[in-house]
Amino acid sequence: MLRRTKRQQPVLVVHFGDMHIGGSTALCPPEVRLDDGGTHTPSALGLWYWECWQRFWQDTAELKKKHRARCVGICGGDERDGDHHGTTQLWAANENDQTRAVYQVLDIAKPVIDEWVFIRGTPAHDGPASAATEQYAEHMAGNGCQVRQNGDLFSWWIWTGELGGVRFEVAHAPGTKSWVPHTRGIAAARHASYTWHEYMESGIEPPDVVVRHHIHYQAGPGCHCDTCCYFIPAWQAATNWVKSGGIKSATVSAFRPGGLRILCDNGAYQHFWKLYQPPSRVAWAK
Repeated sequence: MLRRTKRQQPVLVVHFGDMHIGGSTALCPPEVRLDDGGTHTPSALGLWYWECWQRFWQDTAELKKKHRARCVGICGGDERDGDHHGTTQLWAANENDQTRAVYQVLDIAKPVIDEWVFIRGTPAHDGPASAATEQYAEHMAGNGCQVRQNGDLFSWWIWTGELGGVRFEVAHAPGTKSWVPHTRGIAAARHASYTWHEYMESGIEPPDVVVRHHIHYQAGPGCHCDTCCYFIPAWQAATNWVKSGGIKSATVSAFRPGGLRILCDNGAYQHFWKLYQPPSRVAWAK
């Protein structure tokens, strides 16, 4: 929906999250210092994620420059994997080691983002009350970054705001999902419908864009009336937990990492996905 407002600089809103740093199947810097004095070097998969992460922010910088936009980066939670569910798929159970790697990862995005918004994720990964996300947000604010605060806090469970004349609602987990490939877009539309009706029942104008993370796959826009919903992919391949939960095909581990950029200008918006295709492990695939 187009709403005419006073002409301002376009805003490029970048949605990313679910990096799960510390997990052995996730994004990882090429070398991480460990508490015991050693170092960790990731697998070929982890290094591929790191290459894609750098390319994602290079591409985003070019998009920002092309449109002469201000960049707002919205980090959707689960930055680290944590020590959770008895998993064996960690390169370090020490969460301080993981935190050091989180800062290495966020530093790649730092030159591109003009303003940060941090969304709290899953306590299983981020600790009680998702305190790790609050820690990361406060750290970035103390290191020269403009972080949109939540009162005296630096992170949000649900963030709402208007950027470039476009209304956003962002949180970590969606109210609905689908693990069936051909209905993922329908699930995003279903969430948009839930959101639209709840806002209307409350007598509040609904958001234009709803963004959710957590389910690790890309979907959207799924729309209801003037509200559209997007699900943001993760920077982590399928773990043993996922593989043991009812695999529909051998491509389950091939979810594409990446993120969503939404250019907002004078009440109108357009989206730009940037996704990366991981190497297939299907025997006959090239």
